[in-house]
Amino acid sequence: MTAEELKLHFNRVFGLNEWPKTYEVDAITYANCCQIIFNWKAKNEEVMAVTSRFNIYTISLGNETNGLMFKNVELILKP
Repeated sequence: MTAEELKLHFNRVFGLNEWPKTYEVDAITYANCCQIIFNWKAKNEEVMAVTSRFNIYTISLGNETNGLMFKNVELILKP
C-alpha cells in the first residue's frame, strides 16, 4: 500500500473519530511511508546541519515500539 492509500484507509475507517495509537503494516507500506516522510522533510523542513556529504533531518518515532510516526499513528512493522 502506498502512503496515500494508507492515509485514505485511515480516513475511511476512522474518519473524524479517534485514530489508533498504533497500526500494523507490511514492509512495503512501512517503506513507502518512510520514503514519503523523507521526501517531505527534504523539501519542506529546514536542515539542522549541512556538511559536504549529507543533510540532517529529524523524524518522529512512537513510544510503543519506536515505530515510524505517520499521521500521528505509530506504524508497527508486521513480523
